[in-house]
Amino acid sequence: MRELSDFFARMSDDPLTMAFEEEKKTMPPMAGMRREPSPWNGGTFAEFAPQAFMAGQQRPLALYVHVPFCHHHCTFCPFYINQTKKDFSAKYTALLLKEIADTAEVLKDVAHKRKVDVIYFGGGTPTDLEKDDMASVIRSLFDHFDISPDAEVTVEGRNTGFTAEKGQAWVTAGANRFSIGLQAANTQLRKKLGRLASREEAGATLNELADTGASVVIDLLYGLPGQTEEILIEDVRYISEQTRIAGLDLYELRMFPGSPLDKAIERGKMPPMPEFPEKARLFGTAYKNLIAGGFEHFSPRHWRRTPNERSLYNRLAGGQTDMIPFGSAAGGRLGTIGLSTARDIKSYTEMVERGEKPLGRITEAPLAVEKTGFDKELDMAFETIRVPAIDKWPDSLRESGSLLLAQWKKAGLLEGDVNGPGMGFTCAGFYWSSRMKKLLLEFVAEPVPA
Repeated sequence: MRELSDFFARMSDDPLTMAFEEEKKTMPPMAGMRREPSPWNGGTFAEFAPQAFMAGQQRPLALYVHVPFCHHHCTFCPFYINQTKKDFSAKYTALLLKEIADTAEVLKDVAHKRKVDVIYFGGGTPTDLEKDDMASVIRSLFDHFDISPDAEVTVEGRNTGFTAEKGQAWVTAGANRFSIGLQAANTQLRKKLGRLASREEAGATLNELADTGASVVIDLLYGLPGQTEEILIEDVRYISEQTRIAGLDLYELRMFPGSPLDKAIERGKMPPMPEFPEKARLFGTAYKNLIAGGFEHFSPRHWRRTPNERSLYNRLAGGQTDMIPFGSAAGGRLGTIGLSTARDIKSYTEMVERGEKPLGRITEAPLAVEKTGFDKELDMAFETIRVPAIDKWPDSLRESGSLLLAQWKKAGLLEGDVNGPGMGFTCAGFYWSSRMKKLLLEFVAEPVPA
């Protein structure tokens, strides 16, 4: 039987780097991310889709459109597939429009019975599509599906080539959110990552897009090779003071073996990846300066400075959301059926032209068991950057649970009243929140004496 002290954090004057032992995280090689199609005996999309579409009417519904084309391969990115060609936009748009219409035809008797909560254009670089082409795809989705009046409609992309004219046209068509892969604001660091726009050029684009009335959000990375705390402080200051973005996602850079970044480091073209303590301090620097810059940390990876910014797609995508995929190399699910469209653009094209849903892989994807009890309370609390209030814990563990939370507070990981409505994470606590969640699940799974 484990003792209560086995779950305690280490006491130190630097909980950000010392609260627990570092867990080594390994990423799969890039080639290993591609999985072969699995055998499927459940019929064609046309045969199973209407019933699968109606099987989970209580679940959120999303439409995901993938645009697997990029101007060039950024060094840190594992998702590059096809290079953007001069004439790709019109051809790919024609395929998307046909796929959308054909999919809607398959679902014609049921599509109106569920409202769409989220539309997300991911990639690749969706903003490489021409202005009128993307607008026509957005309008087609609205024409063929029942889109909720408050649906979040996001177009993901990069600064280069994303003009104000494009943004305004896409807002007029129905988009209300733009997600830009900024990664860093520092010009020199951006260029090393393969980002073409300077800090000032990127900032100007962000502000022009904000003028369209859409919610503009960015990705900000920490743990980049060559990134210092001084660079990160200045990046956050610039973002906070010189741009009108509504929110951002803060991510740790994960390097995939065999990626251009990995190869550049091996050849000495870029500095090595920062070690764990340095990454932790970079996170702490970003966290504290975002708070000082007026951003609210309202979900595990997302920050905002306007209540209208919901980050709905990111919050739903990891759950049991039904998601209809469109475009080459897209992923989704309907009920207990996992769907992946053809990754190879030639195969995708041929299938769409034949009038087929261009699925390269169909799998059984059982839904996770609906969580109940403390597991559910834990997920709900962590989604709002808190731990469950003690009155939500199993009766037999409330005394020992109170002692554990008190120790974590003393170690600098939690703040607030142990017996209050749910203690919040400190900066260090959130950095270790995944470990703490794992420990709480173990704590509840086996009796731990007070």
